[in-house]
Amino acid sequence: MRRIVQWGRRLLYPGWGWVICLTLAGGAGLLWVFLGGHEGHPAAYGVYVLSAYGLTVLTAAAVRLGRNLWRRAAEVPLLVRWRGDDAFRVAVGLAVSLVINLGYAVLRVVSAVRYASFWDGALGIYYILLCAVRVYLIRRIPRDGAGDRRRELQTCRWAGCYLLAVNLALVWISVQIVRDGRGYDYPGTLIYAVAAHAFYSLALAVANGVRYRSLRGPVLTAAKAVSLTTALVSIFSLETAMLAQFGGEAGFQHRMTAATGGAVCALVLCIALFLVVSAGRKLKQL
Repeated sequence: MRRIVQWGRRLLYPGWGWVICLTLAGGAGLLWVFLGGHEGHPAAYGVYVLSAYGLTVLTAAAVRLGRNLWRRAAEVPLLVRWRGDDAFRVAVGLAVSLVINLGYAVLRVVSAVRYASFWDGALGIYYILLCAVRVYLIRRIPRDGAGDRRRELQTCRWAGCYLLAVNLALVWISVQIVRDGRGYDYPGTLIYAVAAHAFYSLALAVANGVRYRSLRGPVLTAAKAVSLTTALVSIFSLETAMLAQFGGEAGFQHRMTAATGGAVCALVLCIALFLVVSAGRKLKQL
């Protein structure tokens, strides 16, 4: 039995030289079969087996390489701190999302200037305002792991007040879109960038809610609220862009835009009020 296991391991991990040769041979064989129209040739079945084996050993080698790289990377002091320090991990996550959202905001502003789109400019400025509250939260994250409870609650309350203020801008943008009866009309393939950012924001908000569900810090709560707000606004922007790009009945577009805009503004308002009220109540208890 031990010998069979050893043979199996040798077949699964033949070495990088064999892995490269098998992968190249399998790829070349598949090109010969499909490009040459030799699907019915008897040798095609051998090519299928060879390519499947080559893909299997390539996947196994890649997994082993990834584990070795992760084991070495886990010894890097910065990564060790990232894995063990919750505050540092939250700060890094906020910084990464800040860079991505700031880049997206710049893209919207550049698009507004290039295509003379007032709505692109308005939404770009809105995203810049959301980036500003991320900078504020990064600067207020407790560095020693414990932090000052009163200071964190004040940070959470001010973040909620800030979201209340910027929500007024979102309400104005939504009302203007509904009144004009039009959405964001993106030229070329720019709509795919908008869709990618919307899905990224939604995935980030869900991931943060699941990953940090056991952490109850006020600053972290505010950070998750900002991520959720960004995701909601991105979904609204994508919905209006999809309606404008792919057409549809004008009345249907108007109703959908009004419903989505109203729902997003109401949810953002509830999130901001929750931060303000809950933080204010806890501050009074202190």
